[in-house]
This record gives sequence, C-alpha cells and structure tokens, in this order.
Amino acid sequence: MPKNTLFIIIDQLRADSIGAAGNHVVKTPNLDHLASEGVLFKNCYCQTAPCGPSRMCIYTGRYAFSTRAMNNQVPLRDAEENWGFVLRGAGYSPGLIGYNDYAIDPALFPENDPRRDRLSYDNVLPGFDRIYYHEYDSDEYFSWLRSHGYPEELLSHAAIHRPAVPPDGPGDHLACFYPARYAREHSECRYLTQRALEFIETSENSSETENGWVLSLNYIKPHPPNVNCEPYRSMYDPADMPDAARWPTELAHNHPYLRAAVGAGAHVDDRHLKEFMTCYYGMISEVDDNLGLIFDELKKSGAWDDTLIVVTADHGEYLGDHYLIGKGHFFDGAMHVPCIIRDPTSAADSTRGSQIDGFVETIDLSATVIEWAGIEKPDRVHGKSLLGAIHGGAEPLRSSIHYEYDYRDEARRLDAETDMDKHLLWVARTEEYKYIQFADPDMPAILYDLRLDPDEFENRADDPQYASVVIELCRELLRRRMYHEDQRMEHWAERLRYH
Repeated sequence: MPKNTLFIIIDQLRADSIGAAGNHVVKTPNLDHLASEGVLFKNCYCQTAPCGPSRMCIYTGRYAFSTRAMNNQVPLRDAEENWGFVLRGAGYSPGLIGYNDYAIDPALFPENDPRRDRLSYDNVLPGFDRIYYHEYDSDEYFSWLRSHGYPEELLSHAAIHRPAVPPDGPGDHLACFYPARYAREHSECRYLTQRALEFIETSENSSETENGWVLSLNYIKPHPPNVNCEPYRSMYDPADMPDAARWPTELAHNHPYLRAAVGAGAHVDDRHLKEFMTCYYGMISEVDDNLGLIFDELKKSGAWDDTLIVVTADHGEYLGDHYLIGKGHFFDGAMHVPCIIRDPTSAADSTRGSQIDGFVETIDLSATVIEWAGIEKPDRVHGKSLLGAIHGGAEPLRSSIHYEYDYRDEARRLDAETDMDKHLLWVARTEEYKYIQFADPDMPAILYDLRLDPDEFENRADDPQYASVVIELCRELLRRRMYHEDQRMEHWAERLRYH
C-alpha cells in the first residue's frame, strides 16, 4: 500500500479558532470533519515565533536553541536535517507548495554571490521539490488573474491584497471591514489550492510515486494582509465575536517587558477589535473551504485511505488578548496552535474522533511523519512521534513543554546600543504553571498560576508561596537544555565504542 503524506501548515491559526476545538462561532466544517476521523491534540504548542523560526523547528524537529534560526530571515545551518530530506533519502520525492520561510546559510555561497549579503526567503528546504512557491502571491498567480480579465492595476502585491476601501476613506471602520478586489474563485487561496489539486492528481497517476507521494502545503491565511472576498467578508457579525482576555491595567503594565510589548495597545476600541476578529474568522473559513476541495479530491481518487494528513500552524494570533495582535511574546494565544492528525490505517481506528489532552510540541510532527514513512528517527530530531498515541498506545505524552522568543528586534527599536544577545526569553509550561525566564539579568521573571489565573494576568514569581515552583521550573529549563545539547559526535563515538 502506498503511504502518502499531506502536511498542512496554516499560518497564524489559533488553537481555539476551530469548531472542533470548541469554538461555536467560526465555521470550519472540513477541519471538524478531519478531527472526527482523526485525533485532535488539544494542547499543542509551537517552539518559537515568528513564522520562520517556528517553521524551522517544525521541519527539523529540533528546538529553536538547536536550530539557532531565532528570527525571520535568519539562516538555518545544517538545513538538510529536515523531515523532507530524510524522506527523500528513503526514496520519496517530497514536494512544496507555498513556502518554507527558509533562509540559506550564506557560507554555502561563493564569495561573489550576492546572496551572501542579502536576506531572502525565496528558497526551498533541501529535500523538497519546488512545485509552486507562493507566500502571499506569485507571478504565476498574477498571470492567472490576467487570463481571467483582471486589470493590470490590480496585478501587484500591494494592489491585490488591498481591501476595496471607498475613495473617501474607511470612515469609522477598519480597512479589513471592506471586501477584497478579487472574487472567491480567484483568490490567492483558491489558486494555491488548485495547484495542490493538480499535484495530487498527477501524483496519483504517476508510476514514479508508487511508494506514495509527499506534499508540504502552506497557506498564508489567516496571517495578514487582513482581507476577505465575499462571502467570507460578510460571514460573521462583530456582535458574535468573543471577548478578548485583557485588563485595562495592562496598558500601563508594571512589568518592564510587558509594558514595552503592550505599549499603547492594539485595537483598544472594542468595535475595531470585533471587526478585526470577523476578518480573521472569515479568512479561516476560506482556508477551510479550500481544504474541503482537497479532501474531496483525496476521497474521489481513493487516496484518502492511503494518506496521513497533518494540520497545524506555525503560531497563533492574539486577537486582542492583553491588547496585542499578531504573534510572539509568550501568552497562549500566540503559542498554542491546532494539531489534527488523521492516520488512515486500521491501527488508528480506536482513537478516531478523540481529543487528547496531553502536551504536544510542534517538533513532534517531524518525528511523526518520519515514523509514518517507516524510517528510523535521526539522532538529531528532538521530537517524539505521536503515532503511538494515535494508535491507542499507553505511552504518555509530555507533562511539560518548552518554547522561547527572541525579542531583539523590539529591543533594537527602543535602544539601538543595547546588547542584543540578552533579549531572549524561555518558557516552561505545565498544566498548572507557566514560568518565563529572561536572559537579561535586569528583567524580572514571570510565573502564572494557571489554575487560578488561566488568562495569565498576575505575576506570582516573587510570591514566597511559589518559591519552590519557580526553582523547579527553572531547573526544568536547564535540564531541557542539557539533555538536548548537540551530542551527535558523542553518540557517534558511543556507537563505535559499544556496538
């Protein structure tokens, strides 16, 4: 039986913005259906943000302190150590549609190559075939729009993603309140889906993929630019949007990091926040509808019964929580991401439709895909395969998770002369607590008691009652780093010495 893999990353999708995860407003029937036939891991967290660093963790299966690609467009060394390269070595031909957010190590280029001095994401990780590269749009997409009669003035990145705001301005609304300038059937999301459908059809009819095809499919939405075509622009009523988790006192926070992060706040006006939310939900529903087209094609072709489907996100979206939008920092809204996996084999029948509470890290997805392909996990992969849990095994999932955030860019905007390397934070999170440790010795630690304060408002790090908790979670961070240090040479020597 062929073993296909469809690995879907939806950019900036919050874990709680899916119907199957308990959201009663957003419409995601296709993701809900996938969850009903697979497993929804309720507590999956990414290893860092923003997009590029998180994706490097997802593809390599390694923590950010190992990849050291800590910010967007920071080059990734040892880039061949990713799950696509591993599968290619086993005879598969992984394809990429969308983007990796991968920057090549400049040391690999000859001295006169301009890429030694220029940051670029226009790359595909080693091991993946470049089927169609598309982050926000592409020349191919604009040519396609041209063939459908779109005028030249719309065929640019700036124009096609700009909402149709009236000539006299948006008035009391945000720009995202207004519709996109393209029709539903001509959105960049639909064009990306069309290319994916073509790949699947070609692969299903090719003798070269008799062992199975592999596709990494990456959607930019609901990441900005915030724009919806109809019917998604009108799908949600601002009055139905949930309240953000925020206190007015956060606009003048007493912790220096959060005071700088929150600043004057984003979408302090509640009406604007609710409009922003409706736009976000609309973009999610558009992606979901497009996934429905792909799932229908898999069923029509018979590949549904041969394909491992993984759906996750590189990070979430704050949606106004703590007066923030976007991603980064350390609150759950940005770091808690969806994780749905459907294993088509009978081994997974006992868990179909289940929701599992144990902690999962996005580095675990690399190990899962590698095991699905029948390959031994490489030594450098930190993640743990989830197939055992999907097959009903008794092996427990993680009891704690780790992630980190490099905020040197924010620090540089405030003080260009500061020591950039100290602007890093690490997080240890258990079911009961979240602990944040800063590299900056002058930055106070943070501890949240999630049992009493699930929305993460009150810092208890200096409370004597929590002294033992702080010590243990600080030790947890240290142990995590010690265990996952690069030991490839030591392991190599050990194998020669003892085997």
